[in-house]
Amino acid sequence: MWLLAGGLGVGLIILTGVVAAGAGPLIRADEATVVAADMASARHPSLVVVVRLVTDAGSPLSIDLLTAVVAAFLLVRRRVRAAIYIAAVRGLELGVETLVKVTVDRPRPSVPTLLATAQGMSFPSGHTAGTAALCASLLLLFRPALAARGQALALAAGAVVVAVVAASRVLLGVHYPSDVVGGALLGMLCAVVLGPFVTGRPDCGR
Repeated sequence: MWLLAGGLGVGLIILTGVVAAGAGPLIRADEATVVAADMASARHPSLVVVVRLVTDAGSPLSIDLLTAVVAAFLLVRRRVRAAIYIAAVRGLELGVETLVKVTVDRPRPSVPTLLATAQGMSFPSGHTAGTAALCASLLLLFRPALAARGQALALAAGAVVVAVVAASRVLLGVHYPSDVVGGALLGMLCAVVLGPFVTGRPDCGR
């Protein structure tokens, strides 16, 4: 588990450094991709409606509400450490996300069509980070109760949810691809790092 945390951390640090540098092939690819995605979305109004629904489902408010519901459920089941873990992951994710946003200070993309508005800096994506943190923490908590096939299905489902929310942010033109990748790395890292400290071990929810 610590090896996974190390890999996620190194990946996030490298990506943050590249984005902060503000130049290079990745930045050029970022800019070209987000403009192309925005223009493609603008040509399909029905797609924009769906994408906005997805992005709302992954909004910070939605993640806060879901986190509160899960924590309350765990408290009712007397799984206090698990409830603390879920809340702590969200708190850590928000704190680190804010720190990175302020440090990197990356402006939002400039796109031809304004399909959505977003406040604050661009890197990393808060929607993606929050969604990844919640999905990863739920997977770590409930993995012991699942058979091997169930674990694989849960992992795949979580990956799809994070990917769909991430894609919605790029399609709306409010984030670069590297923003959502950074958000996913950050969210997963927070869930993995806090696992041993809050729940006793990474795969234990009791």
